[in-house]
Amino acid sequence: MDASGGGGAQTFSTRKAARIVAVSPNRIRYWVKHRLLRPVTETGRRYRFGFRDLLVMRLAKELLPARRHLEPVQRCLDRINGIAEQRPLTALKLVNDEGRILLREGSVVFEAESGQLILDFEPLRPGRIDERFGPARVQARFEEAKRIADQDPIKALQLYADVIGREPGNFEAHMEVATLLEGKGDLTGAMRHLLGAATILPASAEVHLKLGLLYRKREEFENAVRSLLRAIECDPTSIDAHRNLGEIFDRLGRARDALRHMSAAHRLSRGE
Repeated sequence: MDASGGGGAQTFSTRKAARIVAVSPNRIRYWVKHRLLRPVTETGRRYRFGFRDLLVMRLAKELLPARRHLEPVQRCLDRINGIAEQRPLTALKLVNDEGRILLREGSVVFEAESGQLILDFEPLRPGRIDERFGPARVQARFEEAKRIADQDPIKALQLYADVIGREPGNFEAHMEVATLLEGKGDLTGAMRHLLGAATILPASAEVHLKLGLLYRKREEFENAVRSLLRAIECDPTSIDAHRNLGEIFDRLGRARDALRHMSAAHRLSRGE
């Protein structure tokens, strides 16, 4: 198998990554050689890459149509690394604008390498920082991202990033991105988007349930309990929330709480 499974994050061989990003394996090896990429594991010329590496490959492919000018791109990626630690890499919009690499952060645009703020007083030209389109086109991108998510998750994440960039309060887009990232082993990125969704719709039982399950997967049991209890506040009939709480409380040695929630899950299941 090209992609390793198991309990950890999914990884990809050079050939598998090349097929996903649609570049040659030699191009990926060139990026590794020049330290644009740092594989998760390296045995001779055999590399394995994480899902975040695939996002960097996609950025590199778009910003570097040829092998030239690799150093400025590396400096730009190094510079935005601090931003990427605070926000998902999928939320960053990078554009090669006539040799300058520009980064959009919300409504602000600055030059990635120098950090200089870009004040753009002239009308936006096609192919520059942004495309002006309304809600209907945003929705079309959202639907396209859902349609291709299984076949091309990297492209889907880019489309979702466009949607969220124009509609930061799009609850469904945050939820879809969280599902994609969790499926690829990026639990930190998934958590950020779930927390964003919870801020948008704090009364949604769905997002609090997903947060609880993700915290449980990360073995952050106290946070998991808080999120699952919040899910039950929003929807007292949530069987999954009761069942997971029962299992967590049992693991924590809280037998009475475990019994209460397992009984509730059993009662609700019979009612269905």
